[in-house]
Amino acid sequence: MPYKKTLSFLIKIGIVFFSFFFIYNELVSNNNLDNIEYKDILDVIKGNYFIILCVFFLMIMNWLVEAFKWRFMISKIEKVSIATSLRAVFSGITVSSFTPNRIGEYAGRVFCLEKGNRIQAVLITILGSMAQLLTTVVFGSIAFYILREPLIKKIAIIVNFEFSSIYFFLLFIINLLLLLIFFNVSTLVNYLVKFKFFYFLKKYINIISMFSLRDLTKVFSLSILRYIIFSSQFLILLNLFNVEIGLYESVFSIMLVFFFITIPPKIPLAEIGVRGSVALFVFGLFSTNDSYGILSSTFILWIINLIIPAIIGSVFIFSLKFFRKS
Repeated sequence: MPYKKTLSFLIKIGIVFFSFFFIYNELVSNNNLDNIEYKDILDVIKGNYFIILCVFFLMIMNWLVEAFKWRFMISKIEKVSIATSLRAVFSGITVSSFTPNRIGEYAGRVFCLEKGNRIQAVLITILGSMAQLLTTVVFGSIAFYILREPLIKKIAIIVNFEFSSIYFFLLFIINLLLLLIFFNVSTLVNYLVKFKFFYFLKKYINIISMFSLRDLTKVFSLSILRYIIFSSQFLILLNLFNVEIGLYESVFSIMLVFFFITIPPKIPLAEIGVRGSVALFVFGLFSTNDSYGILSSTFILWIINLIIPAIIGSVFIFSLKFFRKS
């Protein structure tokens, strides 16, 4: 029907408008970027094009791995090409750019499907996001324990709070429970649908029970690969901006930064302030005079991993299918 085409077009225009509005607003009007010296950053980039290209290449690899992961998972309801999966991933980034906690990502992806049930597709996408979140939590918890001495000292100074070994034991238990839930999610779903409250959702959530332990292991492994890729990007940028922190401290600090920025709900494009503050706090455990390098590294990583993909995804928004032919 004509009105559906018109409505679909208006929705797409609205998504692109809001995405570009948030990008512009964050780059031009964000007070958190006041300490960013753009000229100095450009001077560093001009002399290190190859390194920036490497970081950019890793961004492509990062989202390509995510595309392979989503393609594998969504094949339970619809076979899609890697090109379609990549288009879905970039569309999801664009839609999520102005929505809290990336919830728009699910819509951006599922509307790329031709026939698959969209509610099931959302649940599958959530499961994939859980795997990525779990990866961040597990590695972040390891880093929290490894860096516990300098971290606890700094936290104690700021909030006058004392940690005890019981908190690390609880952190271990939480991680163990999360891993058990994820790798036994099929069993959990089969148990839940026995209850009346969940029974009416049976035809949708049963899709999760189709993921075997082998499937979930593959999804989790791909999530770890993504984690290694974007952690490597951060490490390269810290080295580029001459942040004087040892390799050992850098690796675990990066893990801790990703852990902390994952916890609070936020809008992805608006998280640069959170990222910068957290990075300064964590890297400040080992370096007190490298704020320029730390903020610059965080800023470039944000530009390459979120801003550029959101712009790329805006092109694919116009191929989304909000309404299917009856």
